[in-house]
Order: sequence, then C-alpha cells, then structure tokens
Amino acid sequence: MVGRDEAILRTVAEHLDGTLYTVSFIHEEDFTHTTPMPDIVLHMARSPRVLDMLCEWQKAGCRIINTVEGVRNTQRASLASLCTAQHIPAPQTWIVPTASPRPDKITFPCWVKRADTCAQEPNDVCYIADAQEYISCLSRFSARGIRTTVVMEHLEGTCFKFYTVRGTDFFHCMPTEELGYDKFSKTRPVQGVHRTEQDKERIGHTLKAQFSNLDLQLDVYGGDVIIAPDGKARLIDLNDWPSFSPCREDAARAIAQLVTKG
Repeated sequence: MVGRDEAILRTVAEHLDGTLYTVSFIHEEDFTHTTPMPDIVLHMARSPRVLDMLCEWQKAGCRIINTVEGVRNTQRASLASLCTAQHIPAPQTWIVPTASPRPDKITFPCWVKRADTCAQEPNDVCYIADAQEYISCLSRFSARGIRTTVVMEHLEGTCFKFYTVRGTDFFHCMPTEELGYDKFSKTRPVQGVHRTEQDKERIGHTLKAQFSNLDLQLDVYGGDVIIAPDGKARLIDLNDWPSFSPCREDAARAIAQLVTKG
C-alpha cells in the first residue's frame, strides 16, 4: 500500500503547490528535531517518535492534518473505547491481553486484531472460528511482542468502505468487493449480498449521516462498516488518512480545499 498512500499525498500536493503554498516532502525516517517547522503538515506518520515531534509542532502553532490526538484515537484499543463512549455503532468488542486470553469470555467466531496500530501485515488481523484457534492466535501475537489485542465479534453482512474529508462535501463509499484489490490478497469470510445501484445510493446516504462527522479529532479518514441484513451499519475499522485509491482525484481536491480554507 506504500505506493497508493504516497499517490494521494502527491496528488494533494499538485493541487496546492504553486497556489498559496510551496510544498515539500520529507520521509518519516528523515524527520528530526532539526527539521524546520512549516505552517502546515499533511502526514501519514505512525511512529511514536514522529508523532511526539509533531505534537510539539502542534503546540507551537503548526497546523497538523490529521492532529496527533486524532491519529492516536484510531489505535484500535482507543477506538473501541471511543465507540462505546460516543455510541458509535460497532460490534461487541473486548480488549484482551495476549497473556490472558480467557476464551470463556469471548463469542465465536470473532476477529483478533493487534490493538496498538492499524494492520501492517496479514497476521495483524485474524479470523477465529473457535476457542482453540483463539488461544493459538493470542500466543502468536504474544511471541511477536504484541501485548494487547482487540477481539471483535464477527458480523454477517456486506462490507462497505467509506472515505471522507470533514468540513467539505466529499464523501465516497462502495462495497469492499468492488475495490479491485485486497490489501493482503486474501479473502475474508464476510457474507455479501447483491446490491442494486439504488441500494448502494441509499446505503451511502446512511453511512454519510452516521460516519462523516465523527468526533475523533480527525479531518481526513476512512473506514470499514458491515451492513447487516436488517440494514444496520456497524463500524469495524477506521483509518486516519487512507489511500483513497478509488476516489483519489476527488479526495485530493477536497483535502486541498480543507487546507486552503483554514
């Protein structure tokens, strides 16, 4: 996904560079305390080191998109707590230390995800059918040095992706199966149903109303929801600054608009 992520940043830069702004790029690994502070930073940073430095810039008056607080809110353990506190519809979720799996407290089937960040590799998100598989999965997470997992009940229905830029009219959503690629090139056992264009338009209006203005200190974000057979939508994942691959040009214009209007 590195190429897709870079593409949205560069497309936004094309809309900004030479207007009111001069745009330059810096790799996360090259960002240090001697890097000159600009007026605005658009970023996909994940490392604690860089986020801490961006937090200092934020305190000094630099405009950071997305805010450091917003990025940290998307860490899965934090997001699960915020969904409960803000009544954001989501599956039943448990925060589970890998050293203490307690399968008797979990409903199967379920999904096990690392709690500290978004998925970086296929083994960061695992579909689990039963208690034995669950215990083995948490043992593997523990062996990788991951201390905490988010365990989420499995929901039947159709998976939709959405993308939004707060403060603008931009919102895009689509069934995941129409995305054209799978981040990890594997099929996950989510039961889908055929949707007409009218169905998808109706679902789009519902998702926009529910998820385009979440109070998570994020301006640029996207997520995955499961649409149940009864039509209810539940959030299963949220990403600060996704790649916007199916709608990159429109998203870039909206992000540039967000920047220029302050």
